[in-house]
Amino acid sequence: MAAWVLQPDHRTPPVPAGSGIAPGPWRHPDGGQIMNGAYERRLSAWQIEVVTVWYGYPLSHWLGPRMPRFSSPMVSSWNPVLAQGLTVEPGAPSPYRDESWCDRWIAEALLHGRKPYGAFTLPAEDALRWFARSGGTGLVYQARMDGDRIRVVAGTAERYAQLFDLDALIADYLYALPPELAEPEAAALDLHRCHSPALHYILSDNAEIRFAQAPLSVRGLTLGYPPCETAARIAAEAQS
Repeated sequence: MAAWVLQPDHRTPPVPAGSGIAPGPWRHPDGGQIMNGAYERRLSAWQIEVVTVWYGYPLSHWLGPRMPRFSSPMVSSWNPVLAQGLTVEPGAPSPYRDESWCDRWIAEALLHGRKPYGAFTLPAEDALRWFARSGGTGLVYQARMDGDRIRVVAGTAERYAQLFDLDALIADYLYALPPELAEPEAAALDLHRCHSPALHYILSDNAEIRFAQAPLSVRGLTLGYPPCETAARIAAEAQS
């Protein structure tokens, strides 16, 4: 089996300093160093295995089809992990420090162009600071009060064809999945070329309902999730 290969990514949470947390069990097999980051290894010509590890503790671990043509700085294995507060072992130490950690991470990731679209809920004072910082970023948002907090749905106004190499992504879906599964997803991606996350899933009527009903390939891409993980979900749902 191929060795784990680190995928450098500035989303990787820093290791704890002076916290007294013992490192987790995941180590590099060639030197025993503590693993920290997103790693992948090729299982076959068709399949890869991906794990995200924080200070030796796995946060996500999955298998998916290889999709070698597509890449994007807005797509990362860390995006679903840090946005959802994922852990493989719920009782293990993790970088998530409080109940608002993931919301704050999503808010910052949007500001820095690490995700094209996302939703978060913050105390009103923090949300107002976010609104002020979002000027000039190309982000569009909708906001509403949720008790004493503000819920924000935000996304970029750039079109999908500007954000992503859709031809490469469509080719990867057609390569990775059977035609009956790949072709509808490829058609949905093709139809989004001239749309943008902001105009299609924030400013349109019933935008959040529309987003929830979009094909998985579109939802995953819009959230900045890895297409190979999305393709694995598509295949699993077809078999269930």
